[in-house]
Amino acid sequence: MIKMTQQELIERFDAQTLAPTIINTADATHYLVGGEDELGNFYQLTAPDKRPLLYFSLDQAKTQLKQMGLTHAHFELCSAYDEMIGIEPQIADKSSIEIRF
Repeated sequence: MIKMTQQELIERFDAQTLAPTIINTADATHYLVGGEDELGNFYQLTAPDKRPLLYFSLDQAKTQLKQMGLTHAHFELCSAYDEMIGIEPQIADKSSIEIRF
């Protein structure tokens, strides 16, 4: 995970080098906001002091992206179940949907 400030992410979204992304793991109570590049690398939104920002609901995560001027994002749900049954992690295997707000 690569840490980025809000301004850095906005610049990458504007340049279309990152896709807005919200990630949640099935066993966690928080959501991560950031962007993902074409290789599947996630760039997490951080505070100016580089402290990771966590959101406690999907609505909070969407609100953050709205405040950044965005209208949609990929929502990814990560589950330990895939790893437990032996599925190799691959970008195409992610549970992901496009959400609009």
